[in-house]
Amino acid sequence: MMYYVSPSLRRRKKMKFIFIGLLFLMSLSIAFMPIASEYREINALATVFTGLAFWAGLIGTILIAIWINHCRKRSSYFNELYPNEKQFGAIHFFQNRMAMCADISMFVALLGLIVTKLTVDQIVVQFVFLSIFVFLFGMHCMLNGVCYKYLNYRIRRGNES
Repeated sequence: MMYYVSPSLRRRKKMKFIFIGLLFLMSLSIAFMPIASEYREINALATVFTGLAFWAGLIGTILIAIWINHCRKRSSYFNELYPNEKQFGAIHFFQNRMAMCADISMFVALLGLIVTKLTVDQIVVQFVFLSIFVFLFGMHCMLNGVCYKYLNYRIRRGNES
């Protein structure tokens, strides 16, 4: 069976990369928060930039997730293929290979965050683990949910050669 790469698939791939990019921006800003806070006396611009990057990443990630879900609900072809799919990604685990990698990594990052919180006094290291955990939790939610299926499904063509 042949697959047709439609313009909507390209648009959905763009949405996926925008989601990942905004999530990465938010996570990266979390990693830089203690550094920006330490240098706020010298230059307040780093603190402002870190805060703006965090809020832009958080709000952007939420908005693109809402947009993806809205597009999924409007897609009649997808709803015909997956009529009863309504799973919420935050409460499901190991739904596909990518999700399994993200889920295992998320648990390792959570364990690392707990260990560093209990043993390491450097707050920068704790914020790095928090940043990694936040990114992987966002990926866990996306990869285990129905929106990931929507972002990756392909239209099947009837003619085979």
